[in-house]
Amino acid sequence: MSSEKIRILYVDDDPDDLILFSNILKRIKEPEYQIFSATSYNEALTKAKEHYDVYLVDYKLGKETGLDLIQKIKSLQKHAPVIMLTGMNTGSIDKEAMELGASDYLIKGEFDARTLDRTLRYAIRDSQLMESLDNAAMKFRMIFERAGDPFLLMDGSSKILEANPTFINKFGIEPHSDDSGEGYFFCDYFVDKISRLIFMDVLGKKSELYDLETELKINENLTINSLISIVKQDSNLFHVMIKDLSAMKAKEEEELNLKKFSSTGRIARLLAHEVKNPLTTIVLSADQLQMELPEEVLNESGDLIEVIQRNCNRINQLVTQLLESTRFSELDIGNHSINELLDEALEQVKDRIQIKGFEIKKEYQNDVCNIDVDAEKVKIALINLLVNAVEALPKNGGKLYLKTYIKDELCRLEIQDNGIGIPKENLERLFEPFYTSKEGGSGLGLTNTQNIILSHGGSIRVKSEEGTGTTFIISFNLSS
Repeated sequence: MSSEKIRILYVDDDPDDLILFSNILKRIKEPEYQIFSATSYNEALTKAKEHYDVYLVDYKLGKETGLDLIQKIKSLQKHAPVIMLTGMNTGSIDKEAMELGASDYLIKGEFDARTLDRTLRYAIRDSQLMESLDNAAMKFRMIFERAGDPFLLMDGSSKILEANPTFINKFGIEPHSDDSGEGYFFCDYFVDKISRLIFMDVLGKKSELYDLETELKINENLTINSLISIVKQDSNLFHVMIKDLSAMKAKEEEELNLKKFSSTGRIARLLAHEVKNPLTTIVLSADQLQMELPEEVLNESGDLIEVIQRNCNRINQLVTQLLESTRFSELDIGNHSINELLDEALEQVKDRIQIKGFEIKKEYQNDVCNIDVDAEKVKIALINLLVNAVEALPKNGGKLYLKTYIKDELCRLEIQDNGIGIPKENLERLFEPFYTSKEGGSGLGLTNTQNIILSHGGSIRVKSEEGTGTTFIISFNLSS
């Protein structure tokens, strides 16, 4: 609306009515109204292409009616304030006009300057308010549609009423596509019962909740760590915002693994320096004793000197293995397909696979996942992981899943088994040197595997659940 003058388009085929209307309008001192006129439906449509702050439309316009014109103006300018003028007080015309979007109606001969001014100002104000609300709704819809995080609207029972594309893509459901007609309930996606109770309690109290950290079920095989906030829209409508923490948790886990690995490397180097030197002295002293002691003394002492020598060699070997498993070695870098490397590693453990006779399922992303790595070293790392998976699988019903794909501009590899799984308390120690749950194991296989992957600038994470199985997720940079 102009800040100086309010432009009115007056549409009426009777020139006398225009004169009367103009005279009434002149009695209004403030604001200043500027009147423009049209005497027919077609002339009004032509002039409506210009900007007017308000329209006054007579019901009778010849062949067409004012109702037809209102409908047309509203199709051109959704929020245009239109006031119907009529000489009849029947109650039906004004109802039809309002249904078509008219702001108000006036009966000719029954309004004065004060009534006209108030009607004009209220019509313009309401139009501006509706346009503002519509713009706000449009902005909210854009935010809703384009939000990178899952966003949904639900009722007090947690029934999902609307969901943005991110939610639909991540959870694989469309709120309006349920054939049963019952719909989807957000509370069904909570893994933890306590979190679900907290969530439903908030809805029951019709209150709000911010930053509830919990785990949500995407499907039978996938869950995500999430941060959930609930904002009340009205008494029975709630907005739910879901922040997927999985990537953040994965990054934190990778950084923690790297710090732990660096710390282990420092300890290994310290041990190599502080243990090997005195150990060498002990070995040399034992050798000297063996040469210098009289035969009868050696016979009396039995094999004690050999025990010393044997255990010193054992300690020396363990320290050397620890040092080698935590030290980055020189790499012979070449361009290789992750799919081929995985298949070659799989070939090395085929005998173990054949003995147990379990099922192998492959899901490779072809021709796009090449990496610059030392092939032999990466195959050693993959063989270690495959051997672990094979040993964890049951004799009957065992399944090994191998998957390669690109995500976040990284080449990813997953090795998943449906074996016994790893207890939560043991997961944090999995890559620690000398930690093993296998009888006779050295506890350095996974440490060495981690070393190889980290030395290539990659990362390795593990997810496991007792009785369900274990998944190792390895990431490498794509070939440049």
